[in-house]
Amino acid sequence: MYGHEFKELRKAYGISQKQVCQGICSESKLSRWENDQVEVEFSTAIKLLNRIHLDSDEFLGLSEFAPKPNISPELRDALNSDSIPIIKRVTKKQIAQYHKSHDPFDLFVSARLCNQLLILDHKNYLPQQDLQTLTKKLSNVNFWSRYYISLFGSCAFLLSPKQLYGISMQIIRNFDQIEDVEVALGSLEDATMKLICQKDLDHAQKLIVALSKIDLPQYMMFFSLTLSFLTKLINYVKTGDEQPILSLINTLLNLNCSVQAATYLDMFKYLQAFENRK
Repeated sequence: MYGHEFKELRKAYGISQKQVCQGICSESKLSRWENDQVEVEFSTAIKLLNRIHLDSDEFLGLSEFAPKPNISPELRDALNSDSIPIIKRVTKKQIAQYHKSHDPFDLFVSARLCNQLLILDHKNYLPQQDLQTLTKKLSNVNFWSRYYISLFGSCAFLLSPKQLYGISMQIIRNFDQIEDVEVALGSLEDATMKLICQKDLDHAQKLIVALSKIDLPQYMMFFSLTLSFLTKLINYVKTGDEQPILSLINTLLNLNCSVQAATYLDMFKYLQAFENRK
């Protein structure tokens, strides 16, 4: 959870740090959480929220677990663009902004832009120190809100296979806490795709197995087909046989599932292009 948002709400209600943390955690730990230096356990966060008379749903509604609404038109255009020069120009400004502000939101936006550039330009523009900070923040998340899951999905290609697998399994282990199942599955799909591209097929297969064990709502049962498709991508990397992939895509086209067929085809083409760059 975002400690600095808790801090703002606590101050708004006129409650001191000492009053909030008494019997729950040390005042120094609360201070560090409120300054985004550490994360606290989910159970601890719930107790702290109760001290300021909020439950978790109310906190999520009041806090900024979605991108800030006042981002500039230039930044918004870059986030929705496929133009490498435009994204590179805005990314440079955004990284400089983060180095000046040290605001986690500025880091997260920088990471999203750099993830786009990595996919389009095949280069990582996020400084190594910033990537380490990003990875640490993701690894320390205790409550996987829609915001954090979206963040993870939008920077998946920046992370190393080991980091990607570890964080993915952390999300899966806490899947019963997740409200936006569709966003979560989309992010985990991106993570699996990155593992396949990096030829970390063992972890990719383990992730698929873990995902297949999730008890999904009825409206998401189509995701089992995606897991089957990802498995076919793994077999393609191992054998070079593309026929099972093309057969599945053609079957979807014959069933008038053109959107899903196009999505799978784009994923397959991306994997082929990634392999050709090696």
